[in-house]
Amino acid sequence: MGMRAAYTLVDELTLDRLVSLAPEVLVSTLEDLESGGAPTVYLDKMWDGLHFLLTGAPAASPRDDDPLSESIVGVHVFGGDDFVGCTENDELLAIIEALDALDRDAVIDAADFTAFADAGIYPNIWHDDPAVLRAELAAAWDALDGVHRRAVDEGKHLVISIF
Repeated sequence: MGMRAAYTLVDELTLDRLVSLAPEVLVSTLEDLESGGAPTVYLDKMWDGLHFLLTGAPAASPRDDDPLSESIVGVHVFGGDDFVGCTENDELLAIIEALDALDRDAVIDAADFTAFADAGIYPNIWHDDPAVLRAELAAAWDALDGVHRRAVDEGKHLVISIF
């Protein structure tokens, strides 16, 4: 199984509890939340490609104070070996506005998948059929946008885990 990104909606109490956990139990606690029915959206393998599409950089090099980068990796990063970040509810609108400012179809149509491959963007699929890649990026973008909007609508925070 490859790496995937999960975006889990949590309330204030749950976020406070997650922040207080030791890194070695954080991932299993998040997995328990997901399997227990916490609303979660998965970007599966397209998280790094979408970050590169939006920022020109891999997700391993997130950009501080860049809402497009933060849309993928979150605003705040938890400690530990596995990547876990979060975006608090009051920070979500800036991300939604940054995504809304872009023409999704034009950005995806302009994607140069050779640049993705040259940059070593995960996963190593960027030589596949460009139409399929564009469709997968569009679906991931829509899922990303939707989960941010849902978190705002429900007054929740987003916890992002990539592993």
